Amino acid sequence: MSSELVAILEKESAAEIERILSDARAQAEGILEEARKAAAAELDSQRARVEADRRAALARAHSTAQVRAAAQVLQAKDQVMAEVFRRAEEQLRKVQQEKGRYAAALRAMIREAASGLNGRIVVEVHPDDRELAKQAVRDLGLDAEVTTAEDASGGARVATADRRFVVENTLLSRLERVRPVVASEVAALLWGS
Repeated sequence: MSSELVAILEKESAAEIERILSDARAQAEGILEEARKAAAAELDSQRARVEADRRAALARAHSTAQVRAAAQVLQAKDQVMAEVFRRAEEQLRKVQQEKGRYAAALRAMIREAASGLNGRIVVEVHPDDRELAKQAVRDLGLDAEVTTAEDASGGARVATADRRFVVENTLLSRLERVRPVVASEVAALLWGS
């Protein structure tokens, strides 16, 4: 009986060992499956983060490129506007060389500048314009002293005798005064904006 008992015990032990091994294999397979799922989830998460980072980098690069392009367009427009005003100044300087046309313009600028001033006035003009200014003062019947100043080119600087009030009325100063209005109109003509 003892060999029969040993055989039964061995059989039961073998069955128990097989059951334990089977449970262990099932647990190991479950652990491996969970690890595979966790690894796949982590991989998907990493891929999503990399893709989000890539999209964000592309958006930043696109935005930076748009800002740079807009800056270059603005710079080009500024250069065009500067050229427009440079040419306008050039044309105004040419007016000074047409004595008949310029004499009428100078007389009009002196009259306009003197219109708001009372009493004796001082009319400053470029040395080249002294005789034209004297003639304009006579023609306009102004009580004025005509003096010269190198920086009063292309028009006149008219002041009260005490210099408390000064009106700068040259071709270039007039251009500077209208520049903001004219600039928006030029921009509208050039670019429709």
